[in-house]
Amino acid sequence: MSKRIIIFFILALLSNADLFAQTKQHMLGVKAGYNISGLDTRPDLEYKSVTTNENFSILYTYYHNLWGTIDIFGIQTGISRSKQGYKTPDGENLYEVVTIPVVSQFHFDFWKMRILLNAGCFGGYRQKRVNYDGSGFDEFDNKVDLGFIAGGGLAFIAKPFELHVEGNYHYSLTYLHDPKKYSPTDYLFTYPKQLIFSVALHIHL
Repeated sequence: MSKRIIIFFILALLSNADLFAQTKQHMLGVKAGYNISGLDTRPDLEYKSVTTNENFSILYTYYHNLWGTIDIFGIQTGISRSKQGYKTPDGENLYEVVTIPVVSQFHFDFWKMRILLNAGCFGGYRQKRVNYDGSGFDEFDNKVDLGFIAGGGLAFIAKPFELHVEGNYHYSLTYLHDPKKYSPTDYLFTYPKQLIFSVALHIHL
């Protein structure tokens, strides 16, 4: 009986060997997104969010396996251009950002689909700022943007193309401006944040 059980498990593993086969996949893609962006402040001033549809990216994705056995790992990078902002009681503030994301994209494949889980970071540069009064960046504003990304989505595979539908949360760890910008004694800490719903079309290389 024990020999039959061992033979059964060996045959089962062999029949599912494709699940653990070594695979590599390179993809190039373009992405468009809808942003809900805002500002997290300390102390909390309850700034309101703004929405924009100006989020475009060019992406490179590389799927690979771990130790030649576990085929769920991937890395994604590229370049993105987006418009972000927030609202104060006085009006709306918008700024443009160029961002380079570096994301670990875990994928769980079934049928002609993938479940996607994203975790990573980004670096960026805030290029242009337009406040409600028409003013731009000043010497107190911070143009460097660094933070983390977390999210997920679904991929639909129709080789050589893939369509990815995702939602990702971006949180900046660098202040939008110097905490002493408005007062030398009452500091205001400002952390930009945004939720991006996106659609991306990728091609297998």
